[in-house]
Amino acid sequence: MLVTSDVTAVARLLLSRPGCVCAYPTETFYGLGSRIDDAAALNRIIVAKGRDALKGMIVLVTDMAMAAGLAVMDDRQKAFLARLWPAPVSAVLQAARALDPLLAPDGRVALRVSPHRMATELVQQVGPVTSTSANRTGEPPARTAGEAAGQDLDIDAILDGGRTPGGKPSTLVDLTVWPPVCLREGAVPFQEILDLSF
Repeated sequence: MLVTSDVTAVARLLLSRPGCVCAYPTETFYGLGSRIDDAAALNRIIVAKGRDALKGMIVLVTDMAMAAGLAVMDDRQKAFLARLWPAPVSAVLQAARALDPLLAPDGRVALRVSPHRMATELVQQVGPVTSTSANRTGEPPARTAGEAAGQDLDIDAILDGGRTPGGKPSTLVDLTVWPPVCLREGAVPFQEILDLSF
C-alpha cells in the first residue's frame, strides 16, 4: 500500500487503476475516497467498512460548479450553500442525474466542499470523490494516516496529511426541504447553519 503526502501520486492511482480506493485527510477525520463513477471501488468501500449499502455516501466537490453537475439546486439553495461552504457541512440535495445507488440510494445525494487543502487538491485532480470515514463500522474514525493504516482496510493508498482535528463528523443537512432539516448534528451546530438560511 502506498503511503505518501503527494496528492498527485494518489490522484494518479485513482485515475489509472479501476477499483482503486484511498484514505485521505479532511477537516474532521480521514475519509475513504474513490471516483464516484467507479462501481468496483464503491463496492470495495462498502465491503471494507462493513456498512449498510443503503445509507449512501457523501461526495466531496470543489465548488458550486462541480456541485451543480451532480445535484439540482434552485437559487435559494445555491445562495445558502455559497454562504456556507467550504465547511464541515454536508448537504443532501436532489440528484441531477443517475448516480450509483450507493451514492444516491433514494435519488438524493449528499455533497460537501471541504476546507481541507489536500482533500480539495485531490478532488481538483480526480473529480468528485466519496467521503466516508476511514474505519470499519463501529470502530473510531481515523485521525491520522497511522490510524487509517491500523484499521487494516482493503485500500490502495493513504494520503498522509498529518493529524486531523477529529471531534465530530460533518453536520448533515437536508436541503430538499425548506427550512433545512438536520439529519446529523456534527462539527457545525445546526442552529448556526439554520441562521444562514434566512
